[in-house]
Amino acid sequence: MLAALLPVLAAAQGYYDASKKPDGDGTARSPYQIATLHNLLWIAQQVNGGIDLADTYLVQTQDIDCSPTRQWDGGHGWAAIGGMQTVNGMVKKMAFRGHYDGQGHAINQLYVNRPTDFQGLFGYVYGGSVRGLRLNGAHIEGTENLGVLTGYAFEEEVTDCHVAQSTVKGSGIYLGGLMGYQSYGTTRDCTVDAAISGYDYLGGIVSWCVEGTVTRCHATGKIASITKTETDGSQQVGRLAGGLVGYLSNAHVDSCSSSVEVVGGNQMGGLVGVAVKSVIAHSYAAGNRVKGITYVGGLVGKNEETAVSDCFARSTVEGESSVGGLIGSLDYSGSDVARCYAAGQVTATNAAIAGGLVGNKSYTATVKSCYYDKEISQQAEGVGGFAHNDCQCEAKTTAQMKVQDTYAAAHWDFARVWAIDAAVNEGYPHLVGVGPAVQRHGDIDGDGMVNVSDVTVLINCVLGSASYSLDVSDIDGDGTVNVSDVTALINLVLNP
Repeated sequence: MLAALLPVLAAAQGYYDASKKPDGDGTARSPYQIATLHNLLWIAQQVNGGIDLADTYLVQTQDIDCSPTRQWDGGHGWAAIGGMQTVNGMVKKMAFRGHYDGQGHAINQLYVNRPTDFQGLFGYVYGGSVRGLRLNGAHIEGTENLGVLTGYAFEEEVTDCHVAQSTVKGSGIYLGGLMGYQSYGTTRDCTVDAAISGYDYLGGIVSWCVEGTVTRCHATGKIASITKTETDGSQQVGRLAGGLVGYLSNAHVDSCSSSVEVVGGNQMGGLVGVAVKSVIAHSYAAGNRVKGITYVGGLVGKNEETAVSDCFARSTVEGESSVGGLIGSLDYSGSDVARCYAAGQVTATNAAIAGGLVGNKSYTATVKSCYYDKEISQQAEGVGGFAHNDCQCEAKTTAQMKVQDTYAAAHWDFARVWAIDAAVNEGYPHLVGVGPAVQRHGDIDGDGMVNVSDVTVLINCVLGSASYSLDVSDIDGDGTVNVSDVTALINLVLNP
């Protein structure tokens, strides 16, 4: 009854009048107990009023239904925790600086439709942390700096957070499935399933990542970079989008994956749109389509001074020029690619600047111990363009790509990094323990094996003390994760 009255109360008595202070005192020993939408509203009231909750601890104790937010504030919905706020007639950037632990619980059906920026559950997280939270069925719509979890983040730590069946839509830049803009932060063990559309700087996990790390994260869904009409009537094609990260600068991506469809203008990548002075390792993009104009790659659209190692792309790639199965354009010293492969169809209008692995390479970039599937890619050259020095990229048939001996001379590590199994990744080499698309059914902890430890993790998932990926945890295939899956997994361990 009270939940039904909440939107009415918010409209009639003021946006925050229905807020309720949670139990607890906010210390690590007695954290605030976040149990209702009223408690979430209390957090927003504190932060947006100038109390940043620094060093304050909050834990979510149950799933929270946020569907009433669709009727809030004249249909504008939820107003984010933090962001640009007007206090005493002055516009200030307010930040959440506390520590929020979702404890594996969910926030469902959050709705935001505001013609402003810094939108999401949080608008701005600065030096705080969020962990163990699931966000399902969210709709986030605004201008720029948008993300289901947070629109803007600085020096934050986000761990074990999962977005499912959600939408992020903006007219501007910095739109991400989990976070919009991120700087000097850490993101690990997160997943996103979302449809994202905007003009520029779009990413499945985060749109902009500078001096940060993204580890063991996976994204699926669709990213569309829209065409923008300027005031003079001219149209500008949207650019720079990646299935995992849109723009990566002086940052690290490790053990991540993407199956996001990425469609737009220039600088489109299955995993990363543009990478500058960064490191990408043990990661892949597979089962997706990447379509753009220039600088289009199955893994990275445009690579500048970035090392890429032990990665692969199995994406269908389409564009006009600088189109590659793995990387669209590989530029400058430090752009070193090692022990990678591509196995996806590559189609380019300018066939001279396209390749099965790399579309275009500068003279100072290097390619070592790499392969591409010449049958699937339909490309005669592994590296397109005019600079073919320092290139070790061999063309192989589909059958050869699926045999471990093919990679022996290049000294690929099939003891710890790579593995080949006819039942995994359609028989192509896969990265051990990386991404749900290559995890074995029942490999809950992602270590490449199905054993007793997976049973323990699955029990915790069922009890609600851990999050899970439905792809590998729904053992009996009924669309839910429950006790019957634990029984089925035990049988799978005992009878492999």
